Amino acid sequence: MYLKRYFILIATLLCFLPLKSQWVNESIITLYIEDNAGRKDTITYGMSDSATIDIDTAFNEVDIFGTPYDSLDIRIIQRDTNNYECIGNYLSSYNTQFFTTNRDLKIDIRDINNFYYGSISSIFELALRNVVFPITIKVDEQDYINSMFFGWSVFYALDSNCSGNMHYDLTNLINSYNNDSLILYDSSITHLIFQFDHEVGINEFSKTTPKWKIQPNPANDNITIGGLTTYDGRLEIINILGEIVFTHEIHTVENATVPIHQLKNGVYFIRYYDNETKTYSTNKLIKN
Repeated sequence: MYLKRYFILIATLLCFLPLKSQWVNESIITLYIEDNAGRKDTITYGMSDSATIDIDTAFNEVDIFGTPYDSLDIRIIQRDTNNYECIGNYLSSYNTQFFTTNRDLKIDIRDINNFYYGSISSIFELALRNVVFPITIKVDEQDYINSMFFGWSVFYALDSNCSGNMHYDLTNLINSYNNDSLILYDSSITHLIFQFDHEVGINEFSKTTPKWKIQPNPANDNITIGGLTTYDGRLEIINILGEIVFTHEIHTVENATVPIHQLKNGVYFIRYYDNETKTYSTNKLIKN
């Protein structure tokens, strides 16, 4: 009898213990890059609950700003208000704070507790110099697939004018480590932007009637989203099964161009999450 009571007491206490989160408190990615001349470089970036926005010697971070670029030199760059390069195009309009100083890093781990979408805490800018294209990228995900960012983060390949249509789901790059490599052929690429994001809970946004339109519709290559003065949010393209097949961040004025050539013919729904108004709205798209 006493043994039975003891067992019930232990079981009751266990019920009140906090459950372990399904997410890890660290999301770190290492990129292994090799150019067409056989030269190699390595970059490590991400977030951890034991990191800060500043230089962390515990993660072997070293500031090499001002040192000459070597052959095939890839660096994570942090720039202040007067010297920023491409990152300014990806900061949310309500969070345009830049770094307080200029740094170049091979390793950059930031505080995951200060993560805020569209801020410098969530966006990593890589500068590519002295590269012989094409370049091959492989990755070590180090807990990324177990983090809240898996499946939602993206990266962009940009030219020296900080423009470019090359937009990738970061998940595809992660999966390339176990399957094949990602190869970038465009020799105009000088920057990579890695933007961490996590699932936007639909309950955090209220539904509204769309004030924007899709043109052309039907379409087969690119579509233009128009009708609003400014855009600051995210588009999701959803198939008739309810699966999100494409996401696209938009931070622009008046019109936004979205590529859809990669989609199969059929009916889709485009949902726009507006960060400023905290609303979402949906329009139908026909891809032919």
